[in-house]
Amino acid sequence: MRLDYINPIVDSAVAVLSEFIGAPVERGAMQLHRDESPTKEIITVIGMAGEVEGRIMFEMDRDAAIGMAGLMNQEHFTDLTPLALDTLMELTNVMIARAVSSLNDKGFAFRLTPPLIFSGNSLSIFNTLNLETLFIPLQTKLGNMNLNVALRMKGL
Repeated sequence: MRLDYINPIVDSAVAVLSEFIGAPVERGAMQLHRDESPTKEIITVIGMAGEVEGRIMFEMDRDAAIGMAGLMNQEHFTDLTPLALDTLMELTNVMIARAVSSLNDKGFAFRLTPPLIFSGNSLSIFNTLNLETLFIPLQTKLGNMNLNVALRMKGL
C-alpha cells in the first residue's frame, strides 16, 4: 500500500471526525494485517475504483455509533434507527470523499462506491483480491473507532 494515498484518507477521517465530534481525535499507530475482518460491531464500507481497487471500512462499537449519530443530528438516539444508520453512512462518505477529492486534485483518478453499513458481531470479510489490510485506530471522546483500509494499485 502506498502512503501517498493512504495518509490523505487517514488525515481526512481524523479531520472530519474532529469537526463533527467537536473534540480532538487521536490517531494510533498503523498496523498491517493479512486478515480483512472488522473488529467492531458497526461497519460502514466504501469501495474504491479507478487507479486503485479495494475498500475502506470505518468501524465503531454500537455505543460510539449511536453517540456519533446523535451528535451529528443534534438529538438523542437510544438505538440505531434508519436515520442514525443513514447518518453514519453519510459520515463515512464525507470522510472518504474529501480525501478522494484531494487525491484527484493531485492527479490520481479514484472513484467511490456508495457506502454500505453492516451491524453484528464476528463479521467476516472474504474477497478474491487478497489484499493486505491497514488498521488505523482512532481514539475519540465517544470511544475507539478504526479505519480498516485495503487498497492496491490496479493490476498488481
